[in-house]
Amino acid sequence: MRTCLKFVVGVLALCSLAQAAERRETWDGSPKPLKGDYQIYGGELGDMVPPTKKDRKVAFMFKEPLAKELFDQIGPDTKTPCSGAEDYRERNKGDLSCTYTKSDGYSCYLGLNVPTGKSINGATC
Repeated sequence: MRTCLKFVVGVLALCSLAQAAERRETWDGSPKPLKGDYQIYGGELGDMVPPTKKDRKVAFMFKEPLAKELFDQIGPDTKTPCSGAEDYRERNKGDLSCTYTKSDGYSCYLGLNVPTGKSINGATC
C-alpha cells in the first residue's frame, strides 16, 4: 500500500511540475521595449514621396517577441500570401500584417495616416 501511495504522490508532483512549466508569464501591465523600425512618407507606400502636412503617413515594423505574439493571435495563415517562398508564412487582420520566415523570424506591419488618425496597411504585397 505504501508503494502505491508513493507512486501516486510522485505522479501528482510530476503533473504539478508539468503544469507549472506550461504556464505563461504572468501579466503585470508593465510596458515592454519594442524591436523594429518606422518610416514616414507621403503618397502611397509603394510609391513614396516626401511627406507634407496634409499627406503624412507612418509605416511601423515590429520584430520579435511582439511580432510572434501578434502572429500567433491573428491566425490562420492567409490563403494568398505575398510570397511563394517555401518557408514564408503570412497572416492578416484588418490593416495588421504579420509574416514569418525561417531566416528573418517574425515581423508585423501596421500603418497610420497621421492627418486622419486612421490605421492603414504598413506593408506592400
